[in-house]
Amino acid sequence: MYVSYVPGRLRVRDAIFRIEEIRLAVQDAVKVICPDVQISFTEKTASILAIYPPGAVNLEKLKTIVPYLLKIEPKVRFYTPKKKQEILDGIAVIKQKLSEIV
Repeated sequence: MYVSYVPGRLRVRDAIFRIEEIRLAVQDAVKVICPDVQISFTEKTASILAIYPPGAVNLEKLKTIVPYLLKIEPKVRFYTPKKKQEILDGIAVIKQKLSEIV
């Protein structure tokens, strides 16, 4: 997975984002963090670009979800269709945790 970040702009690239259900779940989770976010997807590079007001995101609060991200990261890295539901469930947990901290 490739991640590029500068305040106000986050790009995440991985082939798993070509799976629409996973991509939409990730986009919904990002919208919990910042409802004003503009999200776009590029099929060719399998990348999601999120553009948001830099001051709208408290990075310190987001650090609390790192353990949940690390839990699903191996499933994403070594993706097989059998792992799809586990990934979606992990994203749902992350979304719930985000709604509690934002």
